[in-house]
Amino acid sequence: MKQGSLRLILVEDNHEYRDILAAGLRHCGHDVCDVADAEAMDIALQEYAVDVLILDLGLPGEDGLAIARRVLSQYRKDLGIVMVTARGRIEERVMGLDTGADYYFVKPVDILELDAALRSLQRRIRGKRNSRWRFNATTATLTTPNNHCMNLTAQECILLRSLLKTPGENVPRREILQALRQPEDLYGDMRLETMISRLRRKSRSVDPQAELPVRARHNLGYAFLADVE
Repeated sequence: MKQGSLRLILVEDNHEYRDILAAGLRHCGHDVCDVADAEAMDIALQEYAVDVLILDLGLPGEDGLAIARRVLSQYRKDLGIVMVTARGRIEERVMGLDTGADYYFVKPVDILELDAALRSLQRRIRGKRNSRWRFNATTATLTTPNNHCMNLTAQECILLRSLLKTPGENVPRREILQALRQPEDLYGDMRLETMISRLRRKSRSVDPQAELPVRARHNLGYAFLADVE
């Protein structure tokens, strides 16, 4: 991504308007994933490390307000939310902002004005993420402080869940092996070391600047030595 750009998911059911808006945002330098509804957005959220959601209010099925409430409560509270809608009444704008939206635009939106609003969100969004890893067992993902997301296997999720019960503290090998249902012997130790080594390589491949903060503790266990949410 270019410096100063954001990762955006645009949720808009009007195909023609979605294409226009997505093209304009890409021209401004942003990375845009555009989808038509909440179901497609949920899939994108699992595969895409997003900074800001741009939501049409009047979507079929789950509308923009409901999506904003759900995503902010279940996904990430530091996610930027921008409402883009044909509805212009003051009560509806207040509802959108009360839901947690950062900005509320009435169609047709001026791309340069929208771009300026998105860039004003960057300091808030990235300032909260500058030192934290994010683990999401539901989506089986681990996101680096630089906002690069990696998909995890079921065993890797179990490993991280064990380590993150007490971040910064040693977790005995015995506890980790029991959680993984591996034998407490040389074979189990080798499987555990291989898994952690593979996870480190995966982390480096998605974000070379963020080394996985898992450290061995004198052959007694492992610890996750970083802030996490």
